[in-house]
Parts: sequence; C-alpha cells; structure tokens
Amino acid sequence: MKIASPLIALVSLVAIACGGAATTASPTPVPTATPTQTATATAAPTAAVGSATWTVSNTSKVTVKVREQLVGVNLPSDAVLAATGGTGSFTVNPDGSFSADSKVTFELSTLSSDQRDRDNFVKQDTLQVRQFPTAAFVPTHATGLVLPITANSELKFTLAGKMTIHGVTKDVTFDVVATREGTQLKATATPTWKFGDFGMRAPAVPFRVVSVNDEIRVVVELVATGAGA
Repeated sequence: MKIASPLIALVSLVAIACGGAATTASPTPVPTATPTQTATATAAPTAAVGSATWTVSNTSKVTVKVREQLVGVNLPSDAVLAATGGTGSFTVNPDGSFSADSKVTFELSTLSSDQRDRDNFVKQDTLQVRQFPTAAFVPTHATGLVLPITANSELKFTLAGKMTIHGVTKDVTFDVVATREGTQLKATATPTWKFGDFGMRAPAVPFRVVSVNDEIRVVVELVATGAGA
C-alpha cells in the first residue's frame, strides 16, 4: 500500500495536467452567435417611391443624316440612314435621376439607306460594326421633367447621359419632346455630333464621293410602354 499510493498520486497528477480532471471543473463555454448571411449581404438597389419604369419598344427608330457631295452630281444632298429595333428599359425617379440599370440600345447592323454600297461602307469602314455592333445610351438625369407623366400630355425637358458609339463613350446633353398616349410614351431628340467625337473618320470613297460634311444629324424616335400600364 505504501508503494501503490505514490503511484496513484502520480497518475492523478498527470491526468490533471492533461486536462482530465480540469475539464469537469471548467465552466461550459457559451457558444457565440454566428452572423447570418442576410445580416452581411448588401441590399439590392430599388427604385425610389414614385418612380416610373418604361420598356423600349422595337418600333423605336434612329435616323442619321450626313451632307455629302457625290461625283457627277451638281448639288450636295443628304445621305440618310436609319436603324430600327431599339431595346432596353429605363426607370426615372421623381428627382429626375435614373436607375443604374437604365439603358437604350440599337443594333447598328440594321442601318440602311437607299444605296447598298453606301450602307456596307459606313457599317464596315466608318462604324466597324463587327467590332462595335451597338450604339447605347445610358440616361443619367432629366431636367424639367415632372412626374407622374399624365396621359395625353406633351413634355419638354433636357436629358443628360452617356452615349457609346464605335467603342467611345461621351457625355451628352440634348433636348427632348415627349408625349404620352395611354400606356405609350413617345420621345423625340435631335442631337448633332461630329465623326471625331466618337473616334470615327468621315467617309471618303475615291471616284464616288467628293466630300462629306463633318456633321452627323441624328433624330431619335423612342417608343416605350409601361409606367403602371
């Protein structure tokens, strides 16, 4: 018994050092609550109360006019090309701002005039539609627009945004005239740009075109539906 007692004491001491006895004496740890995913997730942006959302109709149209002087023709004339089939949507808020996802796009491959050779040259050489197939406008703010847009009303306001053509994005501002008939909104804008504004060169076709005026006159006829339709 005298020999066994020190041995038992040694075993007990080792057990305590390794945590055997200390484990039962320690208080049970209280688990810490783990934040849920919803507590850390960023809320998705939402439109402001009283905002109006519109969906662009494929009946929308863009007409481009450029003054040209052709070989063998005494007087200059307008080369007229039109693109159809607009897509996109936009949400305008009561303060005139637009939601971040607002965008209007036109496929430049739809551009056409009364001359196929001209169309091919403009699309392939001037616009380079294989590399830059679309023209896109992102509205940022409307000045002078009062919401809600009432039925059978005519509106005049200034629209600012970012225009992207030929891979170049430019801040633009132009005047807009719009009307609402029932659930349909029609808006017309007539901006004017130069070829160099979007990194393009005025078309030059030897033996066919004498000169082209460095001015692009654009008529945008936008048709959209929505706003509580």
